[in-house]
Amino acid sequence: MKIISPIFNRIKIELFFIRRLLQKGFGPKYWGPYVKNRFFGNYLFSRLSRYDYIADPDLELHTICQKKDLWMLAGMLRSFFHFSKLRPIIIIHDDGTLDQKSVDLISSKFANTKVLSRSETTKKVLAMSDLPDTVRKARAEGHFFLHRLVDILAISKAKKIIVTDTDILYYKRPTEVIDFVEDRTEYDAFMHRQPQDEIMLDLMVDENYAQKYNLHEKKAAIMNGGFLLLDKDKINFAQLEEYLTNIKRPFTDYFIEMIGWACILGQLNFEFLSPKRYAIKGRLNSNMVFKHYTSPRRYEMFAYGFNEVNKAMHSN
Repeated sequence: MKIISPIFNRIKIELFFIRRLLQKGFGPKYWGPYVKNRFFGNYLFSRLSRYDYIADPDLELHTICQKKDLWMLAGMLRSFFHFSKLRPIIIIHDDGTLDQKSVDLISSKFANTKVLSRSETTKKVLAMSDLPDTVRKARAEGHFFLHRLVDILAISKAKKIIVTDTDILYYKRPTEVIDFVEDRTEYDAFMHRQPQDEIMLDLMVDENYAQKYNLHEKKAAIMNGGFLLLDKDKINFAQLEEYLTNIKRPFTDYFIEMIGWACILGQLNFEFLSPKRYAIKGRLNSNMVFKHYTSPRRYEMFAYGFNEVNKAMHSN
């Protein structure tokens, strides 16, 4: 049953994407790109030219990557580099599926890349003597997504941090991101957000904690965890420990990291990125700096997202 279940789950996902593709009117001209980008992405990744550059030691880009998502990783990084001209150290948090062949392939195509082994990083972080007990327990027992938040606090060395999903493609110059990295803004953090204020998660934190930091008034719950920017000097383990002490969700909850970022960055002088410029919903248009192809819309990324990135890069 352990072998059959993942196969049926994969078939279910593929059928969902194909059904959505047809329901949304993506005709035959999109089918070839969809098949190419959906099923031959890792091969396409191996054909890429190497991105070699001198990295900015004060800037890190953190992402979680699965072995099956190498092509999305490549699309996100290539489009980010092209339109931002920023040169971060790339920190990839292995979800446990990246084998040595995958790690070597990533390193061969993108310079200044560090892949954090899930098991080795866990040992390193848990061995830290100054790690608060609550944080230690959460890091040892919590959802893997939470590992990234803890590990950024524990081992990141850069002042400016970009946290991003791999399912994002850039189509224009991300002015707000560049200004933040180059200290041309008053804010300590920027957060990606849902397209409407009505779309929000239940923070499920103690009400006294929420009121202490005005999290409801600041609409922290409309945050989307797919992309955020922060000044690492503005966050610390005490903030994370306080959050973990006041959360009503188990440490294993899928949303534990995203809500953690919302609650911690919500204490800072932060700003939400425009949902029209840094978009989730809607067909790609000229106003969008990037489009975040979240799971229900992932078929769009394969059907036209990658092709439009190539067009945008060649025309700019």
